[in-house]
Amino acid sequence: MIMFDHYGKVFDDRKRRARARTAIRVHRGHFVRRLIASLYVIVCIAPQGGTAATKGGISACSLLTKELVTQVTPYDKKALDLALRVPAREDAVGQGGSECSYGGITMNVDAFAPAAFERFRDEMWVPLPNLGDRAYFRDNKGRWAEAYVLGGSHVVTIQMDVPNGRTAASIQPNVIALAKAVLPQLK
Repeated sequence: MIMFDHYGKVFDDRKRRARARTAIRVHRGHFVRRLIASLYVIVCIAPQGGTAATKGGISACSLLTKELVTQVTPYDKKALDLALRVPAREDAVGQGGSECSYGGITMNVDAFAPAAFERFRDEMWVPLPNLGDRAYFRDNKGRWAEAYVLGGSHVVTIQMDVPNGRTAASIQPNVIALAKAVLPQLK
């Protein structure tokens, strides 16, 4: 649209309107207020201390130490050194449970009630005798060896990565060794 400015000069309004449609309008007052409000919300909601906030529960990463991972790992030394470069990561799960991922192992402590596992357990889970009050093992698609262990009032689940060239059945002793090392610390 051709228009006249207040001095009587002719100008093409199409360019101005095109820029207005594509430009992102940032009003400094609104931007700063929104930025401060966003930072306030993040600070108030974020968990303190950088680890999973378990309400009186057991921290899974306090059990899954570097020394324990080194003892029970199915990895060779070179692969383990690479896996241990990534720091342990802990998250809160369920109602007061904790999950720790470290060195190719993910371990949950009290992530769910035993009844929940019993509802979803299928024939792929094989009983493990002489481990806790009740324990099961399964091969999860050849990628993870998984164990579920009930020890007293605590539920522990373990997912261990299966190294290349190995099977879940071949690392079952590693998973059992981890469970046996962790169970006494839960009582």
